[in-house]
Amino acid sequence: MKQPNAEEKYRQMTQTPVERLICRLAVPTIISMLITTIYNMADTFFIGKISTSASGAVGIAFSLMAILQAVGFFFGQGAGNNVSKELGRHGQGKAEQLAAVGFFSAFFSGVLILGLGLCFLRPLAIALGSTE
Repeated sequence: MKQPNAEEKYRQMTQTPVERLICRLAVPTIISMLITTIYNMADTFFIGKISTSASGAVGIAFSLMAILQAVGFFFGQGAGNNVSKELGRHGQGKAEQLAAVGFFSAFFSGVLILGLGLCFLRPLAIALGSTE
């Protein structure tokens, strides 16, 4: 399958009817989120066969994963909005910079959350619903 170049993508994004474009672009995102959810459900099912406390631990880990995803989505949505504006203006270089800033901001925020999470592991686990 041939990948469209930047000019073809620009035409596609500006001339395709909005309803059809949104549906076509939303399908991969929906599939990705469904796969993640199914994975978590299957994980919970098999871990639940081990013990109740193991199943609770999966719930705590899922909460933390949701927080990390929310932070990543925060930067991704903001960067994506600005990247779209720049691509609409044919500002390819600026769009690439914005995409890189969004990616690295999300990455380093995740690393920061990791560091803080390791430093404050016990209070964080309790805040997410863990018991002693």
